[in-house]
Amino acid sequence: MPETTAVIGAGNMGTAVAQVLASNGHAVRAWSIETDVLEEMRDRRLNTKYLSGVELHPGIEPVWDLADAVRGAAVIVLSVPSQIVSRVANDLSPLLAQNQLVLNVAKGLEFGTNRRLSKVIAAAFGERQATIGAMGGPAIAIEMARGMPTAVIVGFEDGGACQRMQTLLQNDWVKVDVTTDLAGIELCSTLKNVYAIALGICDGIGLGANTKAFIGTLAMSEMGRICETLGGRHDTVHGLAGLGDLLTTGYSQHSRNRTLGEKLGSGADWKRFLTEKTVEGVVACGAIKELVAGGPLDLPLLDTLDAVLCERSSAIDAMNDFFRRFSYG
Repeated sequence: MPETTAVIGAGNMGTAVAQVLASNGHAVRAWSIETDVLEEMRDRRLNTKYLSGVELHPGIEPVWDLADAVRGAAVIVLSVPSQIVSRVANDLSPLLAQNQLVLNVAKGLEFGTNRRLSKVIAAAFGERQATIGAMGGPAIAIEMARGMPTAVIVGFEDGGACQRMQTLLQNDWVKVDVTTDLAGIELCSTLKNVYAIALGICDGIGLGANTKAFIGTLAMSEMGRICETLGGRHDTVHGLAGLGDLLTTGYSQHSRNRTLGEKLGSGADWKRFLTEKTVEGVVACGAIKELVAGGPLDLPLLDTLDAVLCERSSAIDAMNDFFRRFSYG
């Protein structure tokens, strides 16, 4: 049955999700703070700033007023950068109706508090009734919007909400797995960005497939232990949210985290890249280090990345030292 949906944030992933929902027959209201993006969506049925080359579905309606966007919407997709999730959630709070589903597609932790984003949104909403979930998995926005086969995973602590969101999003080319492990999805979506930087460093140094496979396998091991320690389930790491997303983020040329790692490994100007792009893995690395500090976990790869990103060592020196010192058993 067609539903009215609102997509808050018309960046690459927000626009891609809007395209999927509209293709599935749902009415989509797309809101953004960027009026030029909304005007192009209305006038040319394009979003060249974030999703170049994709003609937008006629079922996507750009909306300039946030209240108009969410009024009567059964589902709200929140697709804004992690650092402004709290602010946008606070703006949304007085506009919510009962029984709305809110699906957050941003990945990361809140800067300064290290809270998972579902916790940030819930705190902003307060007593208002909304069911909050998250989306994870290997989904490059431009590929999903162009109809390339893609699989994602959505998580709500309520199983009924999982099934409802699956029905809304799934179609011939987008496949949707579900889980009630909301914490696991959010932690995996954060951790994969961190470890994708390590895979990019391998590319920058010029290391081969053997090395990337070794580093990727070790990354999975560390992700699993961190996820369990922080409240998620270990099996979530081996699904789309963990392994699937790490493969995409650690190998794709579209990945900003992998690209940053490549620049670190090759000695290129990685700090300039950070001024031009949002690279979630940098902040996430420090956040995860803080969250597990003082605990029993031995995380040599995470420690190596932290040394590089905090400039205690160059990427080449840190990785060479890691390879010399690491051993199994």
